[in-house]
Amino acid sequence: MPIAEDEGYHHDDWESVGIRIGPDGRVDERASSHHGYNYAQSVANAGSDVGSDALREAAEAVGVRPHGGWGPETRLLLVSGGSHAGNASGFLGNVDRIVPGRRVHLVPLEPVAAAEGDAYRFAVSPPWRKKVWRDPEATGTS
Repeated sequence: MPIAEDEGYHHDDWESVGIRIGPDGRVDERASSHHGYNYAQSVANAGSDVGSDALREAAEAVGVRPHGGWGPETRLLLVSGGSHAGNASGFLGNVDRIVPGRRVHLVPLEPVAAAEGDAYRFAVSPPWRKKVWRDPEATGTS
């Protein structure tokens, strides 16, 4: 049950985990969390979670949070209980769902995005309408 009870519930939702592979083969990961992306569950993610670039950038500047929410790949997606807060690392208590890598299935969304006007309707904005679809380094989820 979401924190806001029925006010925080909607039928469609798009939780995500991002994987970034560098030219040297290094693999990084981050998870969607409210209005931004996080790596490890922490109060330092507050700026990202509320969509405040200033707070997020301050936390990153002092080193209490990784830049853009990216960190070493963990093969996990952790979703906090009663919310949509995703993380790739860190158990600070209220984790509702743990999705190990072997249970994550990649689904190509390009065909769904191409047919959206004809076949699909969503209660929330689908991923292809978000900036991160065009720019994987984007820091916001809207």
